[in-house]
Amino acid sequence: MTLRVGLTGGIGSGKTGFCRLLAKYQMPQLDLDAVGRSLHADAACAAALIKAFGTGILDKSGTVDRRLLAALCFPDAEKTRLLNRIMHPLIWQKAEAWCADQQAAYVLIEASVLIESGGVPRMDVVVVVLADEVIRQQRVLASRNMTLAQFKAIVQRQCSDFGRRKVADFIVDNNDGPDALAHQAEMLHRQLVEMAAANG
Repeated sequence: MTLRVGLTGGIGSGKTGFCRLLAKYQMPQLDLDAVGRSLHADAACAAALIKAFGTGILDKSGTVDRRLLAALCFPDAEKTRLLNRIMHPLIWQKAEAWCADQQAAYVLIEASVLIESGGVPRMDVVVVVLADEVIRQQRVLASRNMTLAQFKAIVQRQCSDFGRRKVADFIVDNNDGPDALAHQAEMLHRQLVEMAAANG
């Protein structure tokens, strides 16, 4: 049995870096945020977005511009909910098709909104990467073109760490540097392989 392992965490928690550490064990990985970005070029998805938000989200070539779409939706909670209602089912459709093609002890599905998109019931195991908010803020402001206000707004829109802990099967603590994180990746990989073997 191939375990479906969902990995999530708040902005700046280091979930993508943790996925890179797990990549050395050569288990298939899927980034749902990347799937969502690729869908903007899909004709059916683009048509649904234009119907919902108008042609103001298109660039000069007539393609959906992610930045324009984000600028329109992010400040407006109702528009964000509408965007999610369009995107999440399409993203999960792609993810299900990808999972069906994999042969491995486990697959790792990285999703910043795993909980918010209703993805938890689709997973066999949920891994949550946590870090203190002050550390997450320092990481994001140092590495991304983002203001403190933008960071705070994203944190408010995402699930809380309390909510993440409630659904987590494994918690990764990313407060203590790369060596500690690498050790946790190794331990998690071993546990997931054991779980997959136990489940046949």
